[in-house]
Amino acid sequence: MNSHPVFIHHDSDVLNRISKESGGNARVTQSLVEALRWVANHEEDISGIFLCPDNTSFSTFEFLEITMNYRPAIPVFLFEKTLLTNNDSAKRIQNNTFIKGYFAGTESYETLVANLKPNTPNPVRIKRKKPRPEQELLNFTAVPISDFFSGERFPCDLYIQNTEGKMSLFAEKDALIAHKYIENLAEKIEFLYIQSELLARQQKTLKETLAGMIENKDFPDSWKTAEVMAKSKQLLSKIKNSGPTDPVLDFARTLLSDLQRLINNINTENGSLLRLINKALTSDRSLFCASLSILICQQLKFEKRTTLEILGIASVLQDISLYNTPFGNLTERKLESLSENEFKYYLRHPILSADIISHQTDVPQVTLQVLRQHHERKDRTGFPNHTGGTQLHPMAEILSLINACFDVSSKYSNQKDAYPEIERTIFPHYSEAMVDAFKKIHSRL
Repeated sequence: MNSHPVFIHHDSDVLNRISKESGGNARVTQSLVEALRWVANHEEDISGIFLCPDNTSFSTFEFLEITMNYRPAIPVFLFEKTLLTNNDSAKRIQNNTFIKGYFAGTESYETLVANLKPNTPNPVRIKRKKPRPEQELLNFTAVPISDFFSGERFPCDLYIQNTEGKMSLFAEKDALIAHKYIENLAEKIEFLYIQSELLARQQKTLKETLAGMIENKDFPDSWKTAEVMAKSKQLLSKIKNSGPTDPVLDFARTLLSDLQRLINNINTENGSLLRLINKALTSDRSLFCASLSILICQQLKFEKRTTLEILGIASVLQDISLYNTPFGNLTERKLESLSENEFKYYLRHPILSADIISHQTDVPQVTLQVLRQHHERKDRTGFPNHTGGTQLHPMAEILSLINACFDVSSKYSNQKDAYPEIERTIFPHYSEAMVDAFKKIHSRL
């Protein structure tokens, strides 16, 4: 059986072309999560990974870190046209990680896999010997055993040298392979190795790169947007599973800070801001609300910290009472499909969400007020209490306006296409100041 290169790309046309040109040998997917299943499967012989970072299904950097832990010797190539001309960034990443090159995505399959050969580590063969269970386990690292070019097929991942430079067939205590399996396997195959110091340096570089990516102009806005979107999906999962715990709120604040920094640094002249809003629109209501909330608050000159702590937290927690209801997860249902009792519950969810959060966290009272009013309207046509006029908190009005826009925009694939309907059906219910701020934001998209 031949080894298979893995291709992860958001464009199905690119994947279909590669699959066809490879004769079905390449593993192709749009999902980083599916690709991780191949990486973690010891029965999969993988020769290299070709990855497009513009993928919001999972964090690209987490994918790279997990891949490195499972298969630290495997070469990785990135589909990214703009980095081809950015030699400084390319060299810095390539010198310190297992990322070996960049591609625009238009190259043929033969051209892409040809780059695997010079970047595959030379196999170091060592003398076969059975492991000694009593030997101390120090600095061992799992290594992929696969030789794409010789045609040899090895059935699993194995080991390295210790701090004294001696070879051994031992694994760490947390190794993915059972020791008994290793012992039996040692009778049949030979091994590759990689130094622990190299693995540690790669991990450090990935973490440092991710930490400074948003402010780094060398990285495309698409990468930065994908990372924030992936983090928002993690937050949504944490909220559904754990509720509004302190660790979840800390994670939410980190996400909101990243989102604000992204919006502050994004290129507004090349369509990146519109792409961000459109991705937020297809990702989740809470992220769409948080993104537009930050933009509108910037327009209204609201203080940054206040924006995140009040309106940002309200945006990500507003539907917490809808995830686990007596009727199931109502966020997955269309309003017109709800029964009478389900709809009555839905109309109460702003109050219920605020009550849940007030009992489990110590968020400011003003944030709870915004949560209770996040579907109220200035002209008192909102719900649940028909609050309006001067009783409606300005930040609650912002969140209500954005929620109403989301309900309209979700029927379209592009935020700009939704604007005429928003202008006709939504704007009349809100104050002139809020509508004007939204219009100015829309003019930047």
